Amino acid sequence: MRRLAIFVLLLALPLASLSLSTTAHANAYGQLIPAAPLRGGNNLFSVDLLLGDRVDNAGVLGQVRFTSSPRLDWGLQLGFSDIGSGAVLIGGDLRPHLGTASESMPLDSDADVAVGLEIGDNYTFIEVVPAIEASHRFPLSGSSQALTPYGSLGLDVNHVSVDNGGSDTNTDVVGRVGVEWEAAAKLGVVGELGFGTPANDFILGVNVPF
Repeated sequence: MRRLAIFVLLLALPLASLSLSTTAHANAYGQLIPAAPLRGGNNLFSVDLLLGDRVDNAGVLGQVRFTSSPRLDWGLQLGFSDIGSGAVLIGGDLRPHLGTASESMPLDSDADVAVGLEIGDNYTFIEVVPAIEASHRFPLSGSSQALTPYGSLGLDVNHVSVDNGGSDTNTDVVGRVGVEWEAAAKLGVVGELGFGTPANDFILGVNVPF
């Protein structure tokens, strides 16, 4: 029952912001991983398929993350999307770990500060996204596999500049919910959903610790 309550809490976190959201991402391009420190204290490489309004139907994103200390990791992202005649996505984030799951508080938690830059044919989109993330790992009985549901809630400060069309700045509350399946020691599969209007999106990715 306690684990069910934890799972419901993780699902409710981003849903609480749905009515306030006008765009959809907790980091610049998604949370992409649970809130716990990178598995085994290792680094991480991931490839993610982005689907939905956020990338105008489809895009692809590569990420590499590095562990600087037991309480800090950081990542760099590079990708491409279908927006217009194509756009380049460049991002980076710092992720301090706030808490580790324990008997008294069974959630891993992080802060995350992300910066994203999207460059298209006739526009530039810049965003800064501070967020809070939480997750809980559920080992699968009789195997080395596990499922880790996670959620996040953040504030997206974004500025768009259109060639010969002016510019605009917005601040939006954003949320995400997802789950990582640890299929093997060096392989994780992630499904993640972002909440907001008009940028509802879905991410399907593969995480490879190294």
